[in-house]
Amino acid sequence: MTMIDQLTIYAGSTAVYAVALVVLLAWLRRVPADRRDLCYPIVLVVAASVVALGVITAGFGTVSIGETDLVYPQFLNDLFAYGLLFAVMARLADLDGRPLAIVVGTPVAQLVAFQLGVIPGGLIALLSILFVVGAQIALIWYLFGPIWERAQAVPEQRRLLHWKARNLLLFLTSMLLIYAVLAVAGVFDAFVLLTIDQYMGVLNRLAFAGFLFANLDAVGDVSLRPSSPPEATPAD
Repeated sequence: MTMIDQLTIYAGSTAVYAVALVVLLAWLRRVPADRRDLCYPIVLVVAASVVALGVITAGFGTVSIGETDLVYPQFLNDLFAYGLLFAVMARLADLDGRPLAIVVGTPVAQLVAFQLGVIPGGLIALLSILFVVGAQIALIWYLFGPIWERAQAVPEQRRLLHWKARNLLLFLTSMLLIYAVLAVAGVFDAFVLLTIDQYMGVLNRLAFAGFLFANLDAVGDVSLRPSSPPEATPAD
Protein backbone atom coordinates (compact mmCIF):
# COMPACT_ATOMS: atom_id res chain seq x y z
CA MET A 1 0.00 0.00 0.00
CA THR A 2 1.39 3.42 -0.95
CA MET A 3 1.74 6.36 1.40
CA ILE A 4 -1.00 8.14 -0.57
CA ASP A 5 -3.43 5.28 0.12
CA GLN A 6 -2.63 5.42 3.85
CA LEU A 7 -3.05 9.19 4.04
CA THR A 8 -6.36 8.97 2.17
CA ILE A 9 -7.75 6.54 4.75
CA TYR A 10 -6.50 8.65 7.65
CA ALA A 11 -7.90 11.80 6.05
CA GLY A 12 -11.30 10.13 5.67
CA SER A 13 -11.28 9.09 9.32
CA THR A 14 -10.29 12.61 10.36
CA ALA A 15 -13.23 14.04 8.41
CA VAL A 16 -15.67 11.59 10.02
CA TYR A 17 -14.44 12.46 13.52
CA ALA A 18 -14.56 16.19 12.74
CA VAL A 19 -18.19 16.00 11.59
CA ALA A 20 -19.09 13.89 14.63
CA LEU A 21 -17.39 16.42 16.92
CA VAL A 22 -19.46 19.27 15.49
CA VAL A 23 -22.64 17.23 15.97
CA LEU A 24 -21.75 16.28 19.56
CA LEU A 25 -20.87 19.87 20.48
CA ALA A 26 -24.21 21.07 19.11
CA TRP A 27 -25.98 18.25 20.97
CA LEU A 28 -24.10 19.11 24.17
CA ARG A 29 -25.50 22.64 24.17
CA ARG A 30 -29.01 21.17 24.56
CA VAL A 31 -28.00 18.88 27.43
CA PRO A 32 -28.98 20.15 30.92
CA ALA A 33 -25.98 21.20 33.00
CA ASP A 34 -26.55 18.45 35.57
CA ARG A 35 -26.30 15.77 32.84
CA ARG A 36 -23.06 16.94 31.21
CA ASP A 37 -20.36 15.47 33.45
CA LEU A 38 -20.08 12.20 31.52
CA CYS A 39 -20.60 13.95 28.18
CA TYR A 40 -17.38 15.94 28.41
CA PRO A 41 -15.01 12.93 28.38
CA ILE A 42 -16.87 11.44 25.40
CA VAL A 43 -16.57 14.69 23.46
CA LEU A 44 -12.90 14.83 24.47
CA VAL A 45 -12.35 11.33 23.06
CA VAL A 46 -13.72 12.41 19.68
CA ALA A 47 -11.77 15.69 19.74
CA ALA A 48 -8.54 13.82 20.53
CA SER A 49 -9.21 11.52 17.59
CA VAL A 50 -9.53 14.52 15.27
CA VAL A 51 -6.15 15.81 16.45
CA ALA A 52 -4.40 12.42 16.35
CA LEU A 53 -5.67 11.46 12.90
CA GLY A 54 -5.00 14.98 11.64
CA VAL A 55 -1.36 14.69 12.74
CA ILE A 56 -1.03 11.36 10.95
CA THR A 57 -2.69 12.75 7.82
CA ALA A 58 -0.15 15.58 7.86
CA GLY A 59 2.58 12.95 7.65
CA PHE A 60 3.89 12.99 11.21
CA GLY A 61 4.14 10.42 13.99
CA THR A 62 5.00 7.18 12.17
CA VAL A 63 8.23 5.41 13.11
CA SER A 64 9.49 2.27 11.37
CA ILE A 65 10.85 -0.37 13.75
CA GLY A 66 12.15 -3.29 11.74
CA GLU A 67 9.32 -4.37 9.45
CA THR A 68 6.64 -2.75 11.63
CA ASP A 69 5.36 0.82 11.50
CA LEU A 70 4.53 2.25 14.91
CA VAL A 71 2.01 5.07 14.50
CA TYR A 72 2.47 6.98 17.75
CA PRO A 73 -0.52 9.35 17.48
CA GLN A 74 -2.89 6.43 16.81
CA PHE A 75 -1.41 4.35 19.63
CA LEU A 76 -1.59 7.15 22.20
CA ASN A 77 -5.08 8.09 21.03
CA ASP A 78 -6.28 4.50 21.47
CA LEU A 79 -4.87 4.36 25.01
CA PHE A 80 -6.60 7.63 25.88
CA ALA A 81 -9.91 6.73 24.20
CA TYR A 82 -10.38 3.23 25.56
CA GLY A 83 -9.28 4.28 29.02
CA LEU A 84 -11.92 7.02 29.09
CA LEU A 85 -14.68 4.92 27.50
CA PHE A 86 -14.24 2.14 30.04
CA ALA A 87 -14.03 4.71 32.84
CA VAL A 88 -17.38 6.18 31.81
CA MET A 89 -18.96 2.72 31.66
CA ALA A 90 -17.52 1.86 35.08
CA ARG A 91 -18.70 5.09 36.70
CA LEU A 92 -22.26 4.32 35.60
CA ALA A 93 -22.06 1.48 38.15
CA ASP A 94 -20.49 3.82 40.76
CA LEU A 95 -17.15 2.02 40.60
CA ASP A 96 -14.21 3.68 42.30
CA GLY A 97 -10.88 2.72 43.79
CA ARG A 98 -9.43 -0.65 42.85
CA PRO A 99 -12.44 -1.93 40.81
CA LEU A 100 -12.34 1.22 38.69
CA ALA A 101 -8.58 0.89 38.21
CA ILE A 102 -8.96 -2.74 37.09
CA VAL A 103 -11.73 -1.98 34.59
CA VAL A 104 -9.83 0.96 33.10
CA GLY A 105 -6.34 -0.55 33.34
CA THR A 106 -7.15 -3.85 31.64
CA PRO A 107 -7.92 -2.52 28.11
CA VAL A 108 -4.98 -0.12 28.40
CA ALA A 109 -2.66 -3.02 29.31
CA GLN A 110 -4.06 -5.04 26.41
CA LEU A 111 -3.27 -2.27 23.94
CA VAL A 112 0.26 -1.85 25.27
CA ALA A 113 0.93 -5.60 25.27
CA PHE A 114 -0.33 -6.05 21.73
CA GLN A 115 1.53 -3.05 20.33
CA LEU A 116 4.83 -4.00 21.98
CA GLY A 117 4.37 -7.67 21.09
CA VAL A 118 3.88 -7.31 17.35
CA ILE A 119 7.09 -5.30 16.89
CA PRO A 120 9.56 -8.16 17.58
CA GLY A 121 7.12 -10.81 16.29
CA GLY A 122 7.68 -14.54 16.79
CA LEU A 123 7.19 -15.97 20.27
CA ILE A 124 6.80 -12.55 21.88
CA ALA A 125 3.94 -11.71 19.52
CA LEU A 126 2.26 -15.02 20.34
CA LEU A 127 2.63 -14.42 24.09
CA SER A 128 1.22 -10.90 23.74
CA ILE A 129 -1.84 -12.23 21.90
CA LEU A 130 -2.36 -14.88 24.57
CA PHE A 131 -2.16 -12.17 27.22
CA VAL A 132 -4.65 -9.97 25.37
CA VAL A 133 -7.12 -12.86 24.93
CA GLY A 134 -6.73 -13.96 28.55
CA ALA A 135 -7.19 -10.41 29.81
CA GLN A 136 -10.36 -10.05 27.74
CA ILE A 137 -11.82 -13.24 29.20
CA ALA A 138 -10.90 -12.12 32.72
CA LEU A 139 -12.43 -8.68 32.14
CA ILE A 140 -15.67 -10.21 30.85
CA TRP A 141 -15.88 -12.43 33.94
CA TYR A 142 -15.14 -9.49 36.25
CA LEU A 143 -17.76 -7.22 34.69
CA PHE A 144 -20.45 -9.89 34.49
CA GLY A 145 -19.68 -11.25 37.97
CA PRO A 146 -18.44 -9.08 40.85
CA ILE A 147 -19.08 -5.74 39.13
CA TRP A 148 -22.63 -6.65 38.10
CA GLU A 149 -23.37 -7.70 41.68
CA ARG A 150 -22.08 -4.35 42.89
CA ALA A 151 -24.16 -2.54 40.27
CA GLN A 152 -27.35 -3.79 41.92
CA ALA A 153 -26.97 -0.96 44.43
CA VAL A 154 -27.33 1.83 41.83
CA PRO A 155 -30.69 3.18 40.59
CA GLU A 156 -32.46 0.87 38.16
CA GLN A 157 -32.32 3.14 35.10
CA ARG A 158 -28.61 3.78 35.52
CA ARG A 159 -27.94 0.09 36.19
CA LEU A 160 -29.64 -0.76 32.90
CA LEU A 161 -27.56 1.92 31.14
CA HIS A 162 -24.38 0.45 32.63
CA TRP A 163 -25.49 -3.00 31.46
CA LYS A 164 -26.02 -1.77 27.90
CA ALA A 165 -22.77 0.25 27.89
CA ARG A 166 -20.82 -2.73 29.21
CA ASN A 167 -22.22 -5.07 26.56
CA LEU A 168 -21.57 -2.56 23.78
CA LEU A 169 -17.96 -1.95 24.79
CA LEU A 170 -17.19 -5.63 25.31
CA PHE A 171 -18.71 -6.54 21.95
CA LEU A 172 -16.81 -3.83 20.10
CA THR A 173 -13.49 -4.54 21.82
CA SER A 174 -13.90 -8.28 21.26
CA MET A 175 -14.42 -7.60 17.55
CA LEU A 176 -11.28 -5.45 17.63
CA LEU A 177 -9.44 -8.33 19.29
CA ILE A 178 -10.50 -10.71 16.53
CA TYR A 179 -9.28 -8.18 13.97
CA ALA A 180 -5.93 -7.91 15.78
CA VAL A 181 -5.42 -11.68 15.71
CA LEU A 182 -6.25 -11.79 12.00
CA ALA A 183 -3.84 -8.92 11.40
CA VAL A 184 -0.96 -10.77 13.07
CA ALA A 185 -1.85 -13.92 11.14
CA GLY A 186 -1.47 -12.02 7.87
CA VAL A 187 -4.97 -12.86 6.62
CA PHE A 188 -5.48 -9.43 4.98
CA ASP A 189 -3.25 -7.10 3.01
CA ALA A 190 -2.09 -3.75 4.41
CA PHE A 191 -4.84 -1.67 2.78
CA VAL A 192 -7.66 -3.86 4.11
CA LEU A 193 -6.06 -3.98 7.57
CA LEU A 194 -5.79 -0.21 7.83
CA THR A 195 -9.34 0.26 6.55
CA ILE A 196 -10.74 -2.20 9.09
CA ASP A 197 -8.65 -0.65 11.86
CA GLN A 198 -9.99 2.83 11.17
CA TYR A 199 -13.55 1.55 10.76
CA MET A 200 -13.40 -0.25 14.12
CA GLY A 201 -11.94 2.82 15.80
CA VAL A 202 -14.69 5.07 14.45
CA LEU A 203 -17.36 2.52 15.35
CA ASN A 204 -16.10 2.11 18.92
CA ARG A 205 -15.93 5.81 19.68
CA LEU A 206 -18.98 7.12 17.84
CA ALA A 207 -21.31 4.23 18.69
CA PHE A 208 -20.57 4.72 22.38
CA ALA A 209 -20.93 8.51 22.08
CA GLY A 210 -24.30 8.24 20.36
CA PHE A 211 -25.47 5.63 22.84
CA LEU A 212 -24.58 7.75 25.87
CA PHE A 213 -25.98 11.02 24.52
CA ALA A 214 -29.24 9.29 23.59
CA ASN A 215 -29.68 7.91 27.13
CA LEU A 216 -28.74 10.89 29.29
CA ASP A 217 -31.99 10.74 31.27
CA ALA A 218 -30.68 7.63 33.01
CA VAL A 219 -27.23 9.08 33.81
CA GLY A 220 -28.21 11.48 36.55
CA ASP A 221 -25.44 13.55 38.10
CA VAL A 222 -22.71 10.89 37.78
CA SER A 223 -19.22 12.16 36.97
CA LEU A 224 -15.85 10.57 36.29
CA ARG A 225 -14.60 11.75 39.68
CA PRO A 226 -15.99 9.59 42.50
CA SER A 227 -17.83 11.65 45.08
CA SER A 228 -16.13 11.99 48.43
CA PRO A 229 -17.87 10.31 51.35
CA PRO A 230 -19.57 12.74 53.70
CA GLU A 231 -17.39 13.82 56.60
CA ALA A 232 -18.42 12.60 59.99
CA THR A 233 -19.74 15.34 62.24
CA PRO A 234 -18.35 15.44 65.75
CA ALA A 235 -20.67 14.29 68.45
CA ASP A 236 -22.09 16.96 70.72
